[in-house]
Amino acid sequence: MNEENKRPMLDRLCGDMTESDRRNLNRANLWLALWLVSFAASTFLIKGDVVSSGLAGWIVAAAPLVVGLGAMLAYGRYMHQADELQRRIQLQALALGFGVAFFFGFGYRLLEKVGAPAADISDVSMVMAFFYFVGLWIGRRRYA
Repeated sequence: MNEENKRPMLDRLCGDMTESDRRNLNRANLWLALWLVSFAASTFLIKGDVVSSGLAGWIVAAAPLVVGLGAMLAYGRYMHQADELQRRIQLQALALGFGVAFFFGFGYRLLEKVGAPAADISDVSMVMAFFYFVGLWIGRRRYA
C-alpha cells in the first residue's frame, strides 16, 4: 500500500488546503448542515400539520431561507478568500453540477411528456448536488 492510501480520507481530500481555506470551508459546511436540518424540520412541521398557514407557518417556512442565506454568505467568503487552486476546483465542480442539472431538468420535462414519472425541483437539485460532488472528486484527483 502506498503512502497516499495510508492517509485519512479527509486529509487526502483537503490536505493541500491552507488553514484559512479549511476554516472557511468548515464554516460553510456547518451552515449547509444547519440548512439541511432546518429544511427537514420545516418540512416535517408543515407536512405534519404541526404549524398552520398563519404567522407560525410563515416563520417555519422562512427559517430555511434565512439559514440558506447564511450558508451562501459563508461559501462566498470561502470562495473569495480561497487560493487559486481551491477556487478552480470549486468553480469546475459548480459548473459540472449546474450544467448537468440544467440539461437534465429541461430534458426530463420532454421525457415526462412521453410518459416518464413526474419530477420536481428536488429531483433536479439532487442531480445538481451529486454532480457537484463528482466534480469535486475529479478536481481533487486531477490536482492532487
